Amino acid sequence: MFAGKTARLIERLAAAQTAGRAVVAFKHTLDTRYAPDALATHDSRRFPARAVASAEEIRARAGRAEVIGIDEAQFFGRPLVAVCAALREAGRAVLVAGIDHDTWGQPFPPLPELRELADQVELRTPACRVCGRPARFSQRLTPIVDGQLVGGPGDYEPRCGRCFVAAPGPAPRY
Repeated sequence: MFAGKTARLIERLAAAQTAGRAVVAFKHTLDTRYAPDALATHDSRRFPARAVASAEEIRARAGRAEVIGIDEAQFFGRPLVAVCAALREAGRAVLVAGIDHDTWGQPFPPLPELRELADQVELRTPACRVCGRPARFSQRLTPIVDGQLVGGPGDYEPRCGRCFVAAPGPAPRY
């Protein structure tokens, strides 16, 4: 979180659109933090997007888009890997943004698998809010209620591996 992943995705999608390419963006229906019909950054930048509940819906709703953007990949789980592979095989450019570790510090599927599939990986790390080192983890600051992990600035902060503390309770098994 707070590394500029969505902002970078928006920049790349906007550049493709400016170059005349057909572009479509997707977000998961779980992500209701800022805008239901747009990719949105913590600092209010936006790009039109379709909210979908599953990875398969991305394939079904991509239409003739040449460039497909997917935000918050971790919400789609492992099925996103097959969808991205199929879209790529069909000649589409697929741009994906997501968090690579969950609040327990575990690799967050499908990011490790997508990294293996990718032609290019851009790892973005903000500064740890405790010590300033590059932060690869998102520290949960508020209790997890009913398994709800979606959150924003008041719920998470970036932490390096040294300052990160896993969320209490059992970690999910992916």
